[in-house]
Amino acid sequence: MLKFTQRFPLAIPTLVLTLLFVFTSQLCLSSNAHAEASNTPATDFLKTQVIKVLALTALPVPDAKTKKDIDAKLFAVVKPMMDFPAMSKASLGKYWDQQSADKQTKFMQLFEELVFHSYMKKIRKAKQDASIEYEDESPRKQGGAEVEAITTSKNMGEVELRFILRAGESGKKEALFVAEDVVIDEVSLVNNYKEEFIKIITKSGFDGLLKKMEDQIKKVK
Repeated sequence: MLKFTQRFPLAIPTLVLTLLFVFTSQLCLSSNAHAEASNTPATDFLKTQVIKVLALTALPVPDAKTKKDIDAKLFAVVKPMMDFPAMSKASLGKYWDQQSADKQTKFMQLFEELVFHSYMKKIRKAKQDASIEYEDESPRKQGGAEVEAITTSKNMGEVELRFILRAGESGKKEALFVAEDVVIDEVSLVNNYKEEFIKIITKSGFDGLLKKMEDQIKKVK
């Protein structure tokens, strides 16, 4: 099982997204022209999104303005694929309802920014020394699918992944599939966040959590 070693809950989320958007670069896209004709539409969708992200991260970043412009394009690809509102709420557990609407909004904004910039930084530094094999895709009763995969790398060895995806809602400008959670070696991304957030809230309060998130964003942005 992966061990969480950082002071702030970045290790698992960053690993998840790095695995998703970097390691899959070694895979080829499905030759199916239409998702509905495929037996694995969610898997095919993930592979397609990888190409978009890799194309943008491969662009040179000569200055801060260029980086900001590229990051904006990357975020436009990533945000529709991630259910940040649901993940934010779930990661706070009982503390979500205890916050004002303004604080809930601020937390969601920080959550999105933290996850995005953390994994972008990792991706740009990542070495393409890993591979991933998609093992299985199964439909969920409520819609969407679960995609199971195994990654192998020199640094981490073999890691099991399970992507929990729901069907996207076009009215919300979401992607075809949206990630509600990712499980790595039986460790849930959302539950990992929840455990770490609660520790910080218990020690420093909710405002202390927001401050810690803001400080971390400055380091990774």
